[in-house]
Amino acid sequence: MANIYLIGPMGAGKSTVARTLAAQLGWDWTDTDLEVEAAAGRPIPAIFAAEGEEGFRRREEEALARVAERDGLVVATGGGIVLRPVNRERMRRTGWVVYLTAPPEVLWRRLTLGHGVSDRPLLRGEDGQARLAALVAAREPLYQEVADLVVDTRDRGPAEVAAIIARWLAAEDRGLDEKARGPRHQAREPGDKGKGLGDEGA
Repeated sequence: MANIYLIGPMGAGKSTVARTLAAQLGWDWTDTDLEVEAAAGRPIPAIFAAEGEEGFRRREEEALARVAERDGLVVATGGGIVLRPVNRERMRRTGWVVYLTAPPEVLWRRLTLGHGVSDRPLLRGEDGQARLAALVAAREPLYQEVADLVVDTRDRGPAEVAAIIARWLAAEDRGLDEKARGPRHQAREPGDKGKGLGDEGA
């Protein structure tokens, strides 16, 4: 049984969708950021302050390696998990990778409404919105490289996004015992207006 890895920028709704999708599938779920914090015994901002981004990325790689040894998990990942080639390879080898995307202005609105910016070390200080847009642009090719499914979340709630993923898994019997990949699928058509993913900055 393969895992399902949700990738994408902060604010895309990965943690919310992971919980919702896991409930729909009857699977367990986890979040690599929570795994990092549990192993370190301190929150991510404190890890960045003490060890820098490189220290955090090392811990993130270790957390993903632990998670990848398990089966039948829906895994919400940190926005920068795709930066290391070993992480991209590990996710593709051990699961299906779903890229949750939204325009930077939508991501920023979700983060600010949810008071999530102060907890994001890479967005602190002035011009946080510009830095977010730059991060999204820089990481976009890596998200696209590893993704099996792309879902635009801008006008979709978590239940709708989770249902899209669940239908895609069921259509080809994905996520069960086989791991052979067909062509990547993109679910980019607009959803119901006004049904955003809320304030969570996943």
